[in-house]
Amino acid sequence: MTKKFTKGFKYLLIVVALGFSFTGAECEKLLTASSGDVAGTWKLVKMQGNLQDVCLGEIAVFNSGTATLTCPGATSVTKSYSYTNSVLTYTASGVTYNVAFTAINGVDKMVLTATGIERVLTYDKYSK
Repeated sequence: MTKKFTKGFKYLLIVVALGFSFTGAECEKLLTASSGDVAGTWKLVKMQGNLQDVCLGEIAVFNSGTATLTCPGATSVTKSYSYTNSVLTYTASGVTYNVAFTAINGVDKMVLTATGIERVLTYDKYSK
């Protein structure tokens, strides 16, 4: 009985060790930030903080210094922006966001963290 237990325990340890190696590799992929650009089409999937003038499900299209923001069922709003050194600035309002890009489970994400106000907006790369 002891030999069976010891042999079974060895196999269990091997399986667990292999599992950790694969799990660790996947965690690394999930947590590694990726570089990116705001250009493209994004969908707002999460918002935190104060002074929210956006809506969940908003589609944001960033193209050559012009952002077109559309809430579901609403009229689009167009804003000028600049994007330099991972900082997005809406020109008219002067509101700035530090921008970070990541990918989680194969979904490209853009996280905007406002400066001067408590606001974090998370967008997923969007394609119809």
